[in-house]
This record gives sequence, structure tokens and C-alpha cells, in this order.
Amino acid sequence: MPKEIELKLSLPAHCVKHLLHIPLLDNLSISAPPRQKLHTVYYDTPELTLKNQRCALRLRQSGNVWIQTIKTEGSAASGLHERDEWEVPLAGNQLDFSQLSDPVIPKFFSDPALREQLRPIFRTEFTRQIRILQPNKSDQIELCIDRGKIIAEHLKEPFAEIELELKTGNPVALFKFALLLAQSFTFPIRLENRSKAERGYSLYTGHQTPPVKAQPIVLTADMDPTEAFVLIARNCLAHLTKNEQGTLAGDDIEYLHQMRVALRRLRSAFDIFSSVLHDPEPLVHELKWLTRQFNPARDWDVFVMEHLSLIQKNFAKHSGILSIRKVCEKLRQSHNKTACYSIRSKRYLELILQLNLWLAELLPYSIQLSAQQRAKTTLKKFTTSLLTERHEHILGVCQKIEELDASSLHALRISIKKQRYAVDFLQTLYSPKAAKQYIKTLSTLQDILGALNDSTTINKLLGEIPKSKANTLTIREAIGIILGWNKQQIRQKKTELKHALPAFCNSLPFWRTHKKYICI
Repeated sequence: MPKEIELKLSLPAHCVKHLLHIPLLDNLSISAPPRQKLHTVYYDTPELTLKNQRCALRLRQSGNVWIQTIKTEGSAASGLHERDEWEVPLAGNQLDFSQLSDPVIPKFFSDPALREQLRPIFRTEFTRQIRILQPNKSDQIELCIDRGKIIAEHLKEPFAEIELELKTGNPVALFKFALLLAQSFTFPIRLENRSKAERGYSLYTGHQTPPVKAQPIVLTADMDPTEAFVLIARNCLAHLTKNEQGTLAGDDIEYLHQMRVALRRLRSAFDIFSSVLHDPEPLVHELKWLTRQFNPARDWDVFVMEHLSLIQKNFAKHSGILSIRKVCEKLRQSHNKTACYSIRSKRYLELILQLNLWLAELLPYSIQLSAQQRAKTTLKKFTTSLLTERHEHILGVCQKIEELDASSLHALRISIKKQRYAVDFLQTLYSPKAAKQYIKTLSTLQDILGALNDSTTINKLLGEIPKSKANTLTIREAIGIILGWNKQQIRQKKTELKHALPAFCNSLPFWRTHKKYICI
């Protein structure tokens, strides 16, 4: 079955001419750069049956040649796209399913009713410049520079992108070359996680892909810990990068929230598997940098969009609440701009590429381990002691909960969050029902402690309001209302925390079913 492996990057249209003249391309090219005019029509039913089946059908014209292509969704993360692809040359611009002999092709193409409903949905028109690159003896990459537009009825969306398709060799070569490319020029480029088909459907429907949450991970008990880490890290990277576009669009604060969750999950994975990883510190350092870029924006999102909105409903007639909301909204937007700037930065691009390269080079090592080596360090053996150690630490802290100050409660929340992510990653190694019940008790504590932390953060955020604004009478009154409301929230959450603790303290550590802890 043909499989397409490519890395996509987007860039400003006016930068294409500069890209064509960088020495790196001349040094690695083994072919003259031909130029093509491509016209592509994407087909679907009025109900978008193919899209819902995660499949794309297109006809592409290049000169007098027509190619019919079917692509399944496959996977796309960090700009790397892996899809099954079937291409058939045609005599003209009419769909022809008579040559679909591969049994793997989705069966619904054999349905006459579906074929009858197929019609053009959107099209692309672009110029493509191609170079075949040979970075070393074993790897060959096709570099395509596309510039044009997507057209859906009366709507148009311009695009300029680089496609690096692996023709022969190892996907590692794609990330190595992309890093060289990123370091070769100063104009902004970004990893592109959406195909032209995805962008065309978004333009056609007028709907952006909703925020993406973490997807399940399936691990096996005899898996090598390094192999498990690679699968988990790639899952986290997909979670992170698939929310980029929504964060940059700025229409929904949930996109940034999910990017931040993905970062926390990824950092937790590095923490869990630190003993089997070689020199991860440079990458961990950069992940901490990115977390710092996102944290203020998320803090202000929660304060303005959740807490202030609730307070405003209860004090709708107080002019100071409306005034402080306007001031805080400007601060929120400013911090969100900083977060978006970091996503667009060269540092972010290089971080994602370096992570993918590092993971691609790490995986072969774990696969090459002998059966004897794997038996000594199976994933289940590796993780059982870790889960026990973390559980007992949390349990010990919870039993002196009355003595904890805000800083200690924050540290407890971090410990609980790390344990929750660890169990979430590893739950397929154990009883799913028991794991989910344990996660539920952790999530309850995490939510309560998170609300307490938000309340502590509110005092800090109020201190960022410019003094020229904070000193007005109405805003001083509004700050007093917020602080009073906040104290009441803290009291309520501490009561909820006290009531929620026994469920966790008396929970059965499902990975060691012979032992039960009792909360004193």
C-alpha cells in the first residue's frame, strides 16, 4: 500500500522568492527545479460523507495530465503527515473508480448511491516548484514550494507552503533538513499541521476544527520503557501542535488551555522516564521556556473569562466591575499576544523539530533491544514502583492537609497532577475500570486544588492593574468586591477539599491490588 510521509511548513507568500535562492537548496539538489501550474478539484457529497470518513478525493491537473487521488487521514502532528495514498492517471477530468482494485481502499467507494452524489466542493490553484534533494547517500527528499489559493464558492484563502516528502530513506532526514532550512533564513516559517484538504473544508464550511484534547495511548506490559516514552511523547506533541492554529486565531481560550495541558503532559512524561533517557535536559529546558510563555495568558483567560464573568453577573449594576473588566481584558489580550508570538517564533519551530528529531533517533534504540534486555526492564516493572512511590508521597501530604499553606497546597496539586498524567499514560497496563476510578479521585482533588490556586493567583493579577487605573474610586470598590468574593471561594474550596480527601486516601492502588491504604 503506498504511504505518503511528508513534512509541511508554511511561510509568508512574499518570502518564497528568497527561499528559492538559499545556498542550502543548491548544494543538495540533484535535479533542475521544474515549475508546474496545478489545478485541483476536491469532491464530496452534500453531507460531506468523505470528510466524515476522514478521506479525501481529488482530481489534479498538471498540463494535459489528470491524476485521481484518494487519501486517508492517517496521522498529522508537528507538521509530519503520514497517510495512505492511491493515485490513478486519467484520460480527462471525470472521476473513474474502475481501477480501484486495492482491497484496502475504503469500501464506500463501491456504493453507486455515494458515487452519484459526489460533486466539486472546493478547489486549489497554485504554482509548484520542485527540487529533488539528496542530503546523504541513503535519503532522498522531494521539496515542493507551493504558492496559490484555496477557493470555495465565492471565498478565497491564499497560502504559501513547503512540502518535504520522503522518497527514500528515514523520516529522520525530514526533520534534519527542516532544521537546516529553519536555520538558513530569518523570515518566519511554521510547521503546518493542516493539509490543503483540511483548510479547504474549513473554508467551505466556515467552521474551524474544534480544540483537540489528548487522545488515548495504548501501551503493553512487555514494552521497553524507552519505546513507551516515544509513543507518549509523540501523543503529547500531536495534542500540542493540533491546537496551534486555534490559539493563533484567538477565538476560543480552550485552544491555549489544551496547548498548556499538552506541555504539562509532555513534561510529566520526561519526568516519569528520566532514568532511561539520555541527556533530555536541553529539551526540558526549552519546554519550561514555552510553559512560561503560556502561563500568564492562561491565568488571565481564567480570571477574565471565568471569574470576572461570574462576578459581573452577580454585581451587574456596579460600574466598577465593568470598568475593571475592560482594563483586565486589555491585559489579557496583551498576554495572549505574547503567547502567540512565542508560537510564531523561530525558537518554537526549532524546539518542535528538535523534539521530533530526538524521538525519531531514540526509537530505533529501544526496538533493537534483545528479548533478554526487554525482560529485565519491562514497562510494567518500571512503572509499578514509580506509581507506588508517588501515591505514598501524596498520601503522606494529604494526612497533614490542615497544616498546609498556599505554597504547600500548590506543591500538592503538582504532585497529584503528575500522578494523574502517569496513570493516564499507563492505564492500559492494568484494569481499565480500576484505573478510571483512581483517576476520578485524583481529578477531583486536582480540580479543587486548581481552583484554590486560581484564587491565590487572582491577588497577583490584581496587582498588575496600572496604578493610574487602580486608584479610581469605582475600581477600588470593584477590587474590594473581587477580593471578598475570592475569600469566600477559598473557604468553599477548602471545605470541598476536606470532603474529597477520604475517597482518595481510601482508594485501592490498582497496580498493587493486594494493598489498601486507610486515611487517618
